Amino acid sequence: MSKTITATCTLNGHELTDVPVVNPGDWFGKTWLLEIGGSYTPLFLIVEADSASDAIDELADSEKWGHNIVVDDADLGDYDPETCHYGPSGQVLDLDHLAIHGCEGCDVPFPCRYHGEGLPPEGIDPTEFCWDDFDAEE
Repeated sequence: MSKTITATCTLNGHELTDVPVVNPGDWFGKTWLLEIGGSYTPLFLIVEADSASDAIDELADSEKWGHNIVVDDADLGDYDPETCHYGPSGQVLDLDHLAIHGCEGCDVPFPCRYHGEGLPPEGIDPTEFCWDDFDAEE
């Protein structure tokens, strides 16, 4: 889809806005907040997945965002094949600066609201988001 969905949420009392959503509508609104650190300002992403480990897999396979955890081919020599983490497509992953916020076993592990062109100004609950409904607004 060419349209962009972002999210708003609260983390430790701080309102996060314009958080990119990696795969809106792909897992029934079961959202996780992924925080990629290693700099002054972390990158926050919302990912829909059944579990925290599935959220990592979704991020690793994302064409737009996967580079944040997938090790570049030029750096593979720095990783021990026996102990490194692998993604769903066999990619070597660097998870040293990744934090996942959400509660395992919950219907909505990390509550947020989706926003985008054609959605209500107050946003919608991710469990109510469907690309078919979104595209019908055009």
